Amino acid sequence: MEYLQEAVLLGVDLLVLVLCSNQYYKLRKNCRALKDAPQLPIDDQLSDRLRKEPDQKLKYAVIRGSVTPIGTALRSAMSPSVTGVLQTMTLTEHRVARAMLGFWQEEKQIIHVSANETPFKLVNGKQGVEIVNGLSAELLDMDTVYENYEPSSLTVFDHLFGLFSGVRQKGLQTTEEMLRDGSFITAVGELEFDDSGVRLHPPSNGSPMFLTTATKSTLLKRLEEAKSSTLLKMIVCGTISAVLIGLITRKIYKRKKQEWEENKLRKQLEQSRATRRARMRSTVISEDQLCVVCIVNPKEVICLPCGHVCLCENCAQKINLHCPVCRTVIETKAAAFIS
Repeated sequence: MEYLQEAVLLGVDLLVLVLCSNQYYKLRKNCRALKDAPQLPIDDQLSDRLRKEPDQKLKYAVIRGSVTPIGTALRSAMSPSVTGVLQTMTLTEHRVARAMLGFWQEEKQIIHVSANETPFKLVNGKQGVEIVNGLSAELLDMDTVYENYEPSSLTVFDHLFGLFSGVRQKGLQTTEEMLRDGSFITAVGELEFDDSGVRLHPPSNGSPMFLTTATKSTLLKRLEEAKSSTLLKMIVCGTISAVLIGLITRKIYKRKKQEWEENKLRKQLEQSRATRRARMRSTVISEDQLCVVCIVNPKEVICLPCGHVCLCENCAQKINLHCPVCRTVIETKAAAFIS
């Protein structure tokens, strides 16, 4: 309990440090993969280039082109004049909740998300690359085509219920996002050539897939900034952990030092008492008055319940189980005075 507060803080800080470390190494890996990824133009030579690669694929590559649906494009549910290839509808609840310290704070909670996708490709002139499973992209830049916030009409009962439950709804927000057809974007993923043509899909080696309006250099800069920010968080968390470990170690050391000093003082006092007792003892002792264990010091301790006075004080500290005379279990011991 003495170190409970520091131990809890250290555990939380180490957990944050582990999460930041995982995020940092993931960002570093992604940065390296993006740096090494070739940026290929969508042209007639792209298919020939892939045919020369092992398994006719590039594990990680960058292409840029205009979004073109394969077949019928999706139409916005809220803005019918807008068409695209990827669509998400999000319903978000805005509410006020009671925090741990008793204060009320605003927060958001996503209630429902729906997504639609239609086959599409990135086109440059007459050539195109089909994008597979675009909604799984780690970074997906889409346009917000509709957003509406409707405040809640709360009754007196709702206010009272929210006061006791700790949660009070403020309103609902509906958001629709689309990747519009005709958008010029950058796609990063695994390029593969087969009988149906060239396709880009999420990499099989675990690297992230990106569909973004940013260029490769801009995207790389964002990842580098995120990596630097995460590294700074790691340094801060590591410093806090080191300070907490130092505080805990200092407390443990002070506690152990105090125990060492108390033990040292106890031994000195015991030795001093033993010396005084030895001086006070009679030099002439008959054989039947000697301790049955060491046969040096006089009998000074009685074993109970058997009642044998058979031990000196030094030997009594070492013998705790059975009486050395009758082997009866020793329940307690007391000082005895033999005249």
